[in-house]
Amino acid sequence: MANIVEQQEKTIEQQGKTMDEAIEEGLKKLGVSKEKAKIEIICEGKKGLFGFIGGVPAKVKLTLIHDSGEIAVQVLNEIIKLMNIKGSVNSRETDGKLILDIVSGDAHFLIGKNGQTIDALQYLINIMMKKSCRQEKEIILDIAQYRTKMDDNIIQLAVKAAAHVINTGKDVVLDPMNSHERQLIHVTLQNHRRVSTKSIGDGESRKVVIFLKQGNNGDRKEKSSPPHKGNRHATVRM
Repeated sequence: MANIVEQQEKTIEQQGKTMDEAIEEGLKKLGVSKEKAKIEIICEGKKGLFGFIGGVPAKVKLTLIHDSGEIAVQVLNEIIKLMNIKGSVNSRETDGKLILDIVSGDAHFLIGKNGQTIDALQYLINIMMKKSCRQEKEIILDIAQYRTKMDDNIIQLAVKAAAHVINTGKDVVLDPMNSHERQLIHVTLQNHRRVSTKSIGDGESRKVVIFLKQGNNGDRKEKSSPPHKGNRHATVRM
């Protein structure tokens, strides 16, 4: 996997009689088109007397332009291979995030119990890409639309929890969630007329609290509802 990243970071310096010649030779050595390389001029060159005496060759520096999506796909494919799992990876960008869709007949194994395996793989590849390629976009791993289904469940949870807060007048503290899941709760309820949300806690214990907005707490109780236990994301029952 390190070889994949190192290959993408390749930089060379190339000389030529002219600037165009130096660039052309450098691109041939990198095996890429001009659009795939960053070109820096080190020396424009100078013709010598009679065209050759005392001349200075042109010199350029060429660096492969990082395509973080392609690198991430290659790295994840390598990880899957090391896990002895047959599969392939496709990439797409949505809302500023890089989505890596895994296609495999071993979806249940890659997802793991309560999504623990796919979450661990997602954490690993985000760390690797940020460290090696300075990848700024968040990378989301998905397989068999698992993330889409989980997002739908979280949205339903937010709606039910909001209704529970309105009916009881008490806060609802949800189980700890990752940053994506917490954001989804906040976005789902951000325009709600009667309830609002906030995150509390640190690290893996960070969770969302849903509470009545000011002016809607006439029947509000002093004590909050305890966190819902059981499943990874508990269901709020009416």
